[in-house]
Amino acid sequence: MTKKVCVVLVTYNRLACLKKVLQGIAEQTYPVSRVFIFDNNSSDGTNDYLEQQGFEVITQTSQLAQVPAEQFGICFRSSENLGGAGGFANAIKMAKDFSSDYLWIMDDDVYPESDCLARLLSKIKQNDVQAAIPSRNDENYQDLVCLDIDFSDFKKFWTWWRKKPAKYPLNEEQYFVSDMPFEGPLLKTDLVRKIGIPDQGFFLEYDDSDYAQRILKYSKIVYVTDAILHRQLAKKNVNNAHSLHAPYTWRMYYTLRNNIIFDRRYGKNWAVRHVSPRLLLLQTLLIAIRDHHVKQNVPLILKAYRDGIHERMGKRVEPNY
Repeated sequence: MTKKVCVVLVTYNRLACLKKVLQGIAEQTYPVSRVFIFDNNSSDGTNDYLEQQGFEVITQTSQLAQVPAEQFGICFRSSENLGGAGGFANAIKMAKDFSSDYLWIMDDDVYPESDCLARLLSKIKQNDVQAAIPSRNDENYQDLVCLDIDFSDFKKFWTWWRKKPAKYPLNEEQYFVSDMPFEGPLLKTDLVRKIGIPDQGFFLEYDDSDYAQRILKYSKIVYVTDAILHRQLAKKNVNNAHSLHAPYTWRMYYTLRNNIIFDRRYGKNWAVRHVSPRLLLLQTLLIAIRDHHVKQNVPLILKAYRDGIHERMGKRVEPNY
């Protein structure tokens, strides 16, 4: 029997990218049964375009019950920007109640190859798992295939230091991984109903890594090397977005705060939960002094540290999109 796949997509002011990803979804060799878009209050004509394409645009969750079962495209327009974490949490909360067998989760700036979904489904069946993720490798981007996360070493106080990556070239058809982005994971809907929705308290970043840890309690996650999903905005040889030499911005607040929360939530010993955040604080303060960004960086660092230690989550620093 053909399995029903619902695409769950979060968008914000990227209409050009959104058009491209919708084209990629439409061209899948294994057809999807529904596309559900959570719009984080875009102001670029997204809703008008979607209505022209036959999407049902709604603004209240109560309206979902009135949408016909055969309606292919649905867009929920949020009254405010809830950030990436809030968008995915609310989108998945609504989509998990649809009559679909799988949820295919993605951002608005990706583009799947036409056989991406078919390959993901095949590996899920072959390995008897409930979660699969595509490869984002192409000429503009190299994926980090995370085989394991070391939650025991307190000296690895940046999360990306904790990750054990697969070595390139990737010679295996698949890898079992310990982390995933919300860029193309295919999850059995029953699994989502079991573990619940992503934690929107992260607001930005780490909501996907946190969700991966929750998935691993019930199922392995298989990385499918030949299931390709492109990152539309990726550019070759661009410096890491978390460069420690530039003045910190609101994005770094969420990176620091959520890094601390992630360590405290999953650290396997006292040192990871309590010493690692202090080492992170010390390093970022020293870098602020070294790079002459004390005035801009230090208040942000201290706020991120305090909020992380006390697990004060949600939107606590206003984004400057």
